[in-house]
Amino acid sequence: MTGETRLTAEDVRGATFEKPPWGKRGYDEKSVNDFLQLAARRLDGRGHLCAADVRGVRFPKPPLGRRGFDAGRVDAMLEAIAGRIDEL
Repeated sequence: MTGETRLTAEDVRGATFEKPPWGKRGYDEKSVNDFLQLAARRLDGRGHLCAADVRGVRFPKPPLGRRGFDAGRVDAMLEAIAGRIDEL
């Protein structure tokens, strides 16, 4: 996602995230995956999300005792998505 490479809907659909460090819960995986599907639709030109929607989304934590997706990695992807929507 640097230089001339632009984030695509397929990049968003294929995104994978590591688990957060031990002791952190991160973000609920299903909530993140569901939102990324909406974002991918927007990048395909079929959705209605705006960059502010992406920047403003908040995800719940996974159930106690489980680790979801690393929040920092998800946040970085969300900022890339918002930036790409700004370009559209």
